[in-house]
Amino acid sequence: MIRVLLADDQALLLGALTTILNAQDDIRVTATAADGAAAVRAVREAAGGVDVAVLDIRMPGLDGIAAAREILALPDAPAVMMLTTFRDPALVRSAIAAGVHGFLLKDAEPDVLADAVRTVARGESVLASGVTGPVLEGYRQAVAARSALRPEERQGLSLLTARELEVLAEIGRGATNPEIAESLHIAETTVKTHVSNLLAKLGARDRVALVLLVQRAGLLPGRGQG
Repeated sequence: MIRVLLADDQALLLGALTTILNAQDDIRVTATAADGAAAVRAVREAAGGVDVAVLDIRMPGLDGIAAAREILALPDAPAVMMLTTFRDPALVRSAIAAGVHGFLLKDAEPDVLADAVRTVARGESVLASGVTGPVLEGYRQAVAARSALRPEERQGLSLLTARELEVLAEIGRGATNPEIAESLHIAETTVKTHVSNLLAKLGARDRVALVLLVQRAGLLPGRGQG
C-alpha cells in the first residue's frame, strides 16, 4: 500500500484529491495538511511513515518548494511530487532543483494522478506534458546563461521560494513594488520583505543588480500559469 500525504490550502480540492486517491486499491491518503509547515510536521510525525508527499506549490507560510526541501532532508524521506496550476518554467526548475520527483498539473485526470503517485513511489520521475516543452526550453536558456552567473548567484537562485521567484521575475520586467503587490495580490510591505530577501540571497547590491541577474539567468521567457 502506497501511503500518501496531501498538502493544499484549498479544502475542497484537498477533499477531492483524497477521494480520488483513496478510491485506488493500492493507495491510501494517511495524512493531509493545509500549508507547508504542517506538511513537514506530518511527514516527520507519521507513525507508519509516508511513501509519497504531494504538495501544492503556493501555500501560506512555508510554500511547497520550501516544504519539499525540508521534507527531502528528513531521514527516510518520501518521494515528493508537486501538484499545481502554475506552468511557470522557473517554478518547475526550482522544484526540480529542490529534488522533487514529479511535477503534475491540477487539471490532470484522476487516473493520471494515481499513476503519477505510483511512478514516484517506485523512485521514478514524472513531469506533466503541459510543462515539458517550456521547461526544456528554459533549461536550454539556463545552460546558455550559466556561464554569465557567479557560483553564489546560481546557489542563491536554487534556494529561492516560489513567491520569491515570482517577485524576482516582476522586478526583471521593471515593475515597481506597488505594481508587484497588485499583480501578485499581496501587501506592498510583503513585497518589500521579499525584495530584501532576494538582495540577501542573491548577493545583489540593489534593484538594478536584480534586473541584470534576471536577464543573465534567462528567467523572463515562458512565464505563465494555467
